[in-house]
Amino acid sequence: MLGRRDPQKSFFGAGAELGPEATAKLGFYGALASQGDRLFREEDFADAYCANNGRPSTPPCLLAIARLLQHYEGISDAEVIDRCRYDLRWKVALDLDALSIQAPFAKSTFQAFRARLTLHAKEGLAFEKSVQSAKAAGLLPSRLQVAVDSSPVRGRGAVKDTFNLLSDAIVAVVRAAATRLEQPVADVARQAGLGRHVDSPSIKGTEMVDWEDTVAVSGFLGSLLLDAQRAVKLAGEVGAATDEVTLLRKVIAQDIETEAAAGGPRIRDGVTPDRVVSVHDPEMRHGHKSNGKVYSGHKMHVAVETTRGVITAVDMTAPSAGDGTQVHPLIEQTRQLTGTEVDRALGDTAYSTRTAIAQAKRAGVELVTKMASPPKGQHGPGAFQVSDDGQTASCPAGLPSVKHARRAEGIVHFWASGQCVACPLKSACTKAARRTLSVPPDFHERRRRERYAHSPEGRVVMRQRVTAEHAIGRLKNLGANASRYFGRAKTKAQLLWAAAVVNLSLAWSATPAVTAAQA
Repeated sequence: MLGRRDPQKSFFGAGAELGPEATAKLGFYGALASQGDRLFREEDFADAYCANNGRPSTPPCLLAIARLLQHYEGISDAEVIDRCRYDLRWKVALDLDALSIQAPFAKSTFQAFRARLTLHAKEGLAFEKSVQSAKAAGLLPSRLQVAVDSSPVRGRGAVKDTFNLLSDAIVAVVRAAATRLEQPVADVARQAGLGRHVDSPSIKGTEMVDWEDTVAVSGFLGSLLLDAQRAVKLAGEVGAATDEVTLLRKVIAQDIETEAAAGGPRIRDGVTPDRVVSVHDPEMRHGHKSNGKVYSGHKMHVAVETTRGVITAVDMTAPSAGDGTQVHPLIEQTRQLTGTEVDRALGDTAYSTRTAIAQAKRAGVELVTKMASPPKGQHGPGAFQVSDDGQTASCPAGLPSVKHARRAEGIVHFWASGQCVACPLKSACTKAARRTLSVPPDFHERRRRERYAHSPEGRVVMRQRVTAEHAIGRLKNLGANASRYFGRAKTKAQLLWAAAVVNLSLAWSATPAVTAAQA
């Protein structure tokens, strides 16, 4: 049953002992002490608890404030309990007895609260409240301009090569079967002839294989496939591990050519699209950072109001999801949470795609972005003179195209090889024998965007996009660039709580009452 906090502060609470002036000097902790009761109401969590049956729970408002502090400090569940017992700042924020070392709740209670929020879709509540607090503090104007951006999030699951990935998938099936049989995992594995997969942390590190001998490697891989068949058979006999068997089969299909030549099975060449990289977190995927480096995990997306840096929308996707595909969801989430119209969105080059522009148009928002530039010293499409109807075109040297043709992507113009060979600008124009130019239907619109992005006015506007980078930096300082949990849903929940901390820090620093008390 839903538990409730006493609306009156404790006479023996740490905040009462310190007094308002000392409490105000505690920064975020002091702000939680004075503003926390206004932030959450017990009714906000009523859907996650039984209305009139059972023993009263630990007040969810208390647990929610503890979760904010957990993400503010980036600590584990066990450390949360220690902070509640020994840290004076936490005692002030939670209104606990300064002289008691009794924890107000157990670690299992704190973990069960997180599970309740996940099951009842309440993980975004703190973020919603933080946006409302920022609006109440006057941080959001009547019409919004937001900057949108994305950033990599490293996953928690272990990333392994194909041999160990396959072994981990086999172990996952065995564990599920052992749970159904209510027997130790090691015993079930040995009875099924799969003991080697649970007896060591790395199947590749314990097996004696000549990795330079393709026949030996193929033989080892074949033995792993036989073990996979045993695991699938075991799962069928006990009627368990349906999801685990599906994952095992996916690992085999994506990484192994089982019907290779006479040499036996072998590792598949290349990387399968949407490849599973971790059995521990099957939702993790490989992605590329802006500098080309590869990472494994997820991708966060944010929308940030450009005058005060309030985060108005967040989302979490696979790394392969294009930034442009998130423009409409971020704008709609901003409108919903702020109750305010969005006039303009700013983005970097990743948001200059046709998908992003179409989504912004559908949302009724002007999208201003950086545009992809040609390599340094090279002539891009903007250096060509093209008629409004796209029928005629001249190159940077002033030479008209000799012919054009209609293709699926638009009109393509061609220059004669003789023109290009003798042209002094050829080295900066093309490495091919002759130049071609594609003119899609939106050619002139994209050139207009390029000119605006490089104009003095455009540069002033685009500089405001830095607020999104600053917001992502704050999120990274709170640990949002590395997942603490398995699965994309829980990783998104981590991002939501971190974003709530960022917004509340901004709102409370701007609240006159809090500011005056801190002074």
